[in-house]
Amino acid sequence: MHSALMTDLLEFTLPVATPDPDSKPVQAAAAWLNPRFRGGVVVEVSGFGPYGETDGAQTLVRGYLTDTPENVRLLQQIMHELPARPFADYYGEPRVKHLTTEDWAEAWKRHYRPLRIGDRIVVTPSWEEPATRSGDVVIKLDPGMAFGTGTHPSTQLALRLLEKYLRPRSVVLDVGTGSGILAIAAVKLGAARVIATDIDPEAVRTAEENARLNEVRNQITLLVESVIDSGRYDLVLVNILADVIADLLLHENLAQRVAPDGVLILSGIIQQRRDVVDLALKAAGMEVIETLTDGDWMAFAVGK
Repeated sequence: MHSALMTDLLEFTLPVATPDPDSKPVQAAAAWLNPRFRGGVVVEVSGFGPYGETDGAQTLVRGYLTDTPENVRLLQQIMHELPARPFADYYGEPRVKHLTTEDWAEAWKRHYRPLRIGDRIVVTPSWEEPATRSGDVVIKLDPGMAFGTGTHPSTQLALRLLEKYLRPRSVVLDVGTGSGILAIAAVKLGAARVIATDIDPEAVRTAEENARLNEVRNQITLLVESVIDSGRYDLVLVNILADVIADLLLHENLAQRVAPDGVLILSGIIQQRRDVVDLALKAAGMEVIETLTDGDWMAFAVGK
């Protein structure tokens, strides 16, 4: 585990006065907070009675930041903006908790469990032995590197499309790799080679550690970069945000990295920003061939 990742964290929790994690107040809060937190936010429901009563239940939107003065200011800004947000009447008093490295690891051990995504993908912490079926692909991720554990809908949607569209021996480009979860899944599903990029050096270090943990480091080339400026790929993966995706399509030649018969998978798109991506795809001469949704989140498989 890379020492740069083992740092104290700030845990931000926003209570939302509804037991329904798919409700509009929760989805609006998650969409607003997701880009503010490295790896996005986690949504969970708590406070059910002993017989499942929902009277005291609420939904918690939770995110983590490294404990730096800059991030303390970011949390103060979030709290300042909160009263003016849509559905603000549903939001309780935010809580900020300081977590030491040990607290952080233990918190993830409590909340992070094996997760089946699609038909064959199982994402699990390294200390668990998940129940598997013949043909399953197991991806191990550790809590100290837990940004991108597969819990966020955008990652799950991307993995489902990856499982469907990856052809054996494909060469894959993963732009904005984060934890490396998509790149690792691509190799384990049969890709011959993956080029994985991220503009954040810490994310690249995280992805490298996770690739080693999954014994696929030799099949993944990791670069501190955005969209590389050469090559065409059978499958291109981008799980970021709608406006960033549009910028990559319009200004960084993302479409040119897709082989003539290749597929571009785009995720991290909130439904309210779909039109931004649609316009950029049209300008790039590409069209959506499949759409998946989870709540307000969307992912596209795109062809030329």
